[in-house]
Amino acid sequence: MRNPLIGPILHILKKHPEGVGEFEILKTLKQQIPELTDIATDVNLQLFRQHFLIMNALYQLQSSLWQEESLSLSISATHIRILPRTQVPLSNSRDINNSVDAKLAAYYLDWHEYEKTNEEDVSSLLSSFYQGIYLTGDREAALEALQLTQSSPSKEEIKRQYRKLAHQTHPDRGGDTDAFISLRQAYECLMF
Repeated sequence: MRNPLIGPILHILKKHPEGVGEFEILKTLKQQIPELTDIATDVNLQLFRQHFLIMNALYQLQSSLWQEESLSLSISATHIRILPRTQVPLSNSRDINNSVDAKLAAYYLDWHEYEKTNEEDVSSLLSSFYQGIYLTGDREAALEALQLTQSSPSKEEIKRQYRKLAHQTHPDRGGDTDAFISLRQAYECLMF
């Protein structure tokens, strides 16, 4: 199925020959196509679907630009750019079907992935992502950094303790910048 976002995305890419990030593309598309904000009631599922639609359009566009115009579309979350064939980076993979790019393209070009992913799947995916970021040792270090003695403090306790210590170490109040950043990292770790 041809993605209706291909035309608007191509227009955005032409306006940004130096490249543009996915967030900027989404922001522009939401202004042009308000229906993009109504594709799910759950905020996380809506964001997943918006992302999927953009990536699907980009990979369809990547294929057609290469076949029809000998242009390459470089795709990453932070930088998407049309390149002439002479500027195409070579892959380190000897088997093109096993490259990361090929696997991503296969995923995003499969409409079944869009259709089958529901609110629970996205929630589970986000949970596993956040849990994977912080290891058990990180949690223990974060508790220690915030001077919390309970192994499972409530979010309110974490927030209260963070604010207390951040007030003391804030650089605007003459505190140590590194200590303040460490407190913030501990706070972020414990809030997920």
